[in-house]
Amino acid sequence: MIQAVIFKQNDNIIGFEIKNHGRDIVCSAVSILALNTVNSIEAFTDAKYTIDYDTNGGFLKCFINKDSLNDKVSLLLSSLELGLKGIELEYQKDISLKYKEVQQ
Repeated sequence: MIQAVIFKQNDNIIGFEIKNHGRDIVCSAVSILALNTVNSIEAFTDAKYTIDYDTNGGFLKCFINKDSLNDKVSLLLSSLELGLKGIELEYQKDISLKYKEVQQ
C-alpha cells in the first residue's frame, strides 16, 4: 500500500512524503503527481527545498524551506493534495493519505 503524508505547519502545507508501492495504475498516478509537483516548484518558483528519494523508487520526501513558502508554492502543494485525495477516494485499498503537523 502506498503511504502518503502531507506535512502541515499552521494550516500551510510545507511538504510531503510518499513511500511504498501499489498497483501499477495507482503507483504511476501518485508518482506522476509527486514528481510533477517537485518539477513545478523547481521550474515556476524560487522556493528553496530539501528532497530525499530512493533511486530505486518507492520513496520521495520534499520539504519547503519555511522562508520560501509563498502563494505559488502553496498552490502547487494544494494541487498535489487534491490529486492524492482523488486517488485515495477511488483506490482506498491501495493508498493511505495522512496529515502530520510539524515544526520546521
